[in-house]
Amino acid sequence: MRKRYTKRGSVGKASRKQRRKRQAGENRTVQLVLDREELVAMMQDSLTDFATEMGLKVASLLLEDEVHQRCGSRYERVPRRTVTRYGHQRGVAVIAGQKLPIPRPRMRYTRQCGEADLETYARLQSPDAMPQAVLKRLVRGVSCRDYEGVVDLAREGFGVQKSSVSRSFVVASAAEVRQLAERRFDGIRIPVIYMDGVVYAGETMTVALGVLENGAKQVLGVRQGATENAAVCTALIEDLRERGLDTSQPTLLVLDGSKALHAAVKRVWGHNALIQRCQVHKKRNLREHLPEKHWDELSRQLHAAYNETDYDEALRRLKTTARWLERLNPDAAASLREGMEETLTVLRLGVPELLRRTLATTNPIESAFSVAQNVTRRVKRWRDGDMRQRWCVAGLMRAENKFHRVKGYRQMSQLLKALDRLILGKGLDDNRKIA
Repeated sequence: MRKRYTKRGSVGKASRKQRRKRQAGENRTVQLVLDREELVAMMQDSLTDFATEMGLKVASLLLEDEVHQRCGSRYERVPRRTVTRYGHQRGVAVIAGQKLPIPRPRMRYTRQCGEADLETYARLQSPDAMPQAVLKRLVRGVSCRDYEGVVDLAREGFGVQKSSVSRSFVVASAAEVRQLAERRFDGIRIPVIYMDGVVYAGETMTVALGVLENGAKQVLGVRQGATENAAVCTALIEDLRERGLDTSQPTLLVLDGSKALHAAVKRVWGHNALIQRCQVHKKRNLREHLPEKHWDELSRQLHAAYNETDYDEALRRLKTTARWLERLNPDAAASLREGMEETLTVLRLGVPELLRRTLATTNPIESAFSVAQNVTRRVKRWRDGDMRQRWCVAGLMRAENKFHRVKGYRQMSQLLKALDRLILGKGLDDNRKIA
């Protein structure tokens, strides 16, 4: 028999209050309950498969937990709530580079028409999730056809066929092209710039790679053209100037023997362009003029000249080599004399030896090109014009993620002092070494 002083429902009310208080807490725990046989079956697959299945179950629990926080427990009367449960429907979540079916709980507003959105579901359906996962694998050399084979599919995974993968890569690589084109360089001093071109299926991608004051490397821009001509190179540099690159200060520009690049930098920088011809390209060009029996002697003489610490002595050795080449092949001698002083620009600037070896060649940008070409080696058919640009930029961004500072970066301060001592408008005097 109930006592008269006992209040009806007091225990139930207290329990509901405690339950609401627990639900309002900031730190909530999601408990994952698995059937024993189901758990053993998943563990017998690969570890990645198991982790993917666990991720899918955790995602389902997170969705249910969000509904629980906003609507309360099922069949519970929660005063002043704005949304209520509205059943389930089939949904899709992107997990581990694949699309997975997931039951999506629904909610609707109590005082107005319309369905309420789930924040967790919106994150699981992020439009960038699948493209970024595809880009991450394709830049490591996986083809669209092999993507399904390298992804550890969940039991109900889908969306990894070559057509879906290709569309996702187009979206992700196009986003990287936009990000590169929107990079700003306001207030950033870039004392050294490498410029060179790489050919993709008959078209040339001209690339600029900068070295910052601390020795870090950064891709500045890419321009597509039929060839490495002066108009394309000038357009690239002018675009960099519009994005904040300062061309009013003396800048060391490391180039190969391209006359188009030479003309473009002279047109934009003027007297502030200090051109360093790549010594490796010069050696390579000279070898093409001579029989193989003279290659060792040519390498010995050029090595002795380029490793001199005195500019006048290095120039004297190169002139001696030119006279020797005159007897073997006059065209080889003319090739050496063309831009001879520009192959010694870093020596005239007084750059220390370790940093001088880095800045005397285009090896840093050639290394970035090798990574980009390794990314694109599995491309069999080039289609649209922007496909070359997208693949090139994707490869360069992968290379940039692996960049280290240039060798001799601790000596960058000496290069900066040498550049600061130059008088604007005069450039380098051919008969004067900048100490």
